[in-house]
Amino acid sequence: MKIFVVIAVFNRKEYTMQCLQLLENQSFKDFSIVVVDDGSTDGTNEAIQNSYPDVMLVQGTGNWWWTKSMNKGCEEAIKHGAEVLITLNNDTLFDEKFIEKLVRLHHENPRSVLGCINLVKKEQEYIFFSGIKKNIWWKAREVKYHKAFTPMVNDLSGLHNTRCLNGRGTVIPVSIFKEIGGYDENKFPQYASDYDLTLRVQRHAYKCLISYDVKVYSFVEETGDGKSFVKQSGATFFKSFINPYSQTSLKMWYRYYKEHAPQTTFILGFLIQQLRTIYAFCKKRNLLSDIE
Repeated sequence: MKIFVVIAVFNRKEYTMQCLQLLENQSFKDFSIVVVDDGSTDGTNEAIQNSYPDVMLVQGTGNWWWTKSMNKGCEEAIKHGAEVLITLNNDTLFDEKFIEKLVRLHHENPRSVLGCINLVKKEQEYIFFSGIKKNIWWKAREVKYHKAFTPMVNDLSGLHNTRCLNGRGTVIPVSIFKEIGGYDENKFPQYASDYDLTLRVQRHAYKCLISYDVKVYSFVEETGDGKSFVKQSGATFFKSFINPYSQTSLKMWYRYYKEHAPQTTFILGFLIQQLRTIYAFCKKRNLLSDIE
């Protein structure tokens, strides 16, 4: 079975090199790596070639953004015989058994898309993403297993159904990736394409599962403009609404609700989503900096 880890990067060389070092230290060694460098100007490309010559490098134009970069990386992996894809962000930390655990999960659930719990490490561990039980589209509400920045407890374990998964350590069988047509780079060039992909996976009658026994740590402070929990000015936050590549892009959210919400209520859901986003910014704008 050929396994490929696919990572899309743009600048932030130090994160990429750290991530590649963690992958080199894995207990499970039988996998290949594809890095898509979408026009970095900080020497990322040269650093990878010098330190990790076995990594397959795909050079983007600088206008691919995350979604097209991931599609190009997955296409490169498939061209080299990939049967299983593991998507990963460069701004993540994980232990030496990370890939081994994901591969074991795939063997046990070969026809599912699999993800892992995302944590934030401060003075203690906080849950960032642990899966979504269901979507209440007209309320623009995701019923989550745990709210973001809930303290991690030791008794969390097992596999759980989830409506959505992100790109931080997600296992996708190539057969499923091909069947659903990969990521939608036209509708979702930067954000929401990971959620969109997993929703389409379930539309094709496959399961999406999240493991609480496999952990990945994220530098969520580095997330893109607009996220409500990141400390920022009101001008920066509201400007992000008209940026098609931001996490609060009006165009992106409209497309997301039109694609997945019931047609009778998608407009209502979209409007409530915007109100929720503004409310969250007013209430939580300093949340990440406040937690210990």
